[in-house]
Amino acid sequence: MAWHTIQEAQKLTGKSRRTLYRDMAVGRLSWEPEGDKARRLETSELIRVYGALLPMAQPDHEKMAHQDTAIGTDGIAQIMAELKALREEVSELKQTMRLLEHKPDPVPSDTPEIVPLQEQLPWWRRSIFPRKV
Repeated sequence: MAWHTIQEAQKLTGKSRRTLYRDMAVGRLSWEPEGDKARRLETSELIRVYGALLPMAQPDHEKMAHQDTAIGTDGIAQIMAELKALREEVSELKQTMRLLEHKPDPVPSDTPEIVPLQEQLPWWRRSIFPRKV
């Protein structure tokens, strides 16, 4: 079942905060700690001790929050268009960053990258005096 805070339990049971804490103190209502100072109560415990729970009304602004997001609505089309525009902008910004950092475009994965091998001496065999050419 679901877990509830003390405030939610007050709304569900119609009992005061003082009554809930008193019932927890004498062991009538079991609870679990949540964090350092908070407690949480299980729905089944509230029903066992206090009987049927009161319905919790959902605020109207929460009920109406998703009315325009049905599949095929203009809202989704606008969101998808904005997402596409943002992805294009991110791509352009990545290209600009590569140019600013003097990094070449990444090589496509279908063509192997050819890197010339330069034979270098280990650091202990290198000369400390530069050669004149």
